[in-house]
Amino acid sequence: MECEICGKEIKGSGIKILVEGSEVTVCHACKNLGTEKKVSKASQKGVKRVLIRKRAPSTAIEFTDELLENYNKIIKREREKKGWSQEVLARKIQEKESLIRKIENAEINPEPSVIDKIERLFNVKLREKVPEVKIDLKKGGMTPTLGDVVVIKKKKSN
Repeated sequence: MECEICGKEIKGSGIKILVEGSEVTVCHACKNLGTEKKVSKASQKGVKRVLIRKRAPSTAIEFTDELLENYNKIIKREREKKGWSQEVLARKIQEKESLIRKIENAEINPEPSVIDKIERLFNVKLREKVPEVKIDLKKGGMTPTLGDVVVIKKKKSN
């Protein structure tokens, strides 16, 4: 258990104190920073103690959809395969031509609804499932490194 004020490991049982109306568990060094909360035995008669167990952290990996790095090239290639102009593609998916131009030039990331329309029209995938990495910073008291945060995508050879 860690002290909720200084973060040091509490040896033995912590001390419950009130700090500005909040009840916190602290170490012996921090107990003077608030008023100690006394537990009255009279108010606890007939009260059963309930043990609440913490659930083990989920090991299931969650996946999120991310736009492919070359989404703009895929859209342009598929549009040109069909012999369509940007204007024709815009009409087919009921969007503005300027939006298609900005998407193909990678000036903007399209909204999920626009991605859905383009994926259905050309029967292509513009998104991929990427695992979401959760970092538990409480383990070992370490600060995260760049390697903890970054997920490196391997290039697929075509």
